[in-house]
Amino acid sequence: MRYFIIAIIVLANFILESTILQHISLFGVVPNTSLVIIVCISILSGKKTGSVLGLILGFLQDMLFYDVIGVHALIYFIIGYTIGLTDKKVFKENLFLPFVFTALSTFAFHISYYVFMYFLSIDIDLIKFIKNVVIIESIYNSLLSIFIYKQFLKLFRQPQITFGKK
Repeated sequence: MRYFIIAIIVLANFILESTILQHISLFGVVPNTSLVIIVCISILSGKKTGSVLGLILGFLQDMLFYDVIGVHALIYFIIGYTIGLTDKKVFKENLFLPFVFTALSTFAFHISYYVFMYFLSIDIDLIKFIKNVVIIESIYNSLLSIFIYKQFLKLFRQPQITFGKK
């Protein structure tokens, strides 16, 4: 049931990301909801689910939106796996957690993407890119992650305390 819900979330995300979210920009920057979903689900479900979800979302994005296949998949895979490593080590009800992880993941995503594009001989001005895109998108994604994480917390967390006979 959990994977069915994740599949529906991924499908809804792609529909929203390719249609409505293209028109909701802040200073010309569109939120990366795929990255936010990977971070939130990796926190709640662990490294296996996070890395597989990152790989699937990355390949879907690469095939549908970009010329180079595999770059997003690799970066999302690594981010999902890394965030998923904290599965048993953090208090998952803390709403500051997705905020910080999403900001760090957005920054790491863009730096990694820049490195890949550099080796593919695509020239991007790094300082201008960080000032105009990365900082704004990090804030935008982080604020968005709090609202998305609240909803995922309701969907994926079961009560830990049980009363009655075992």
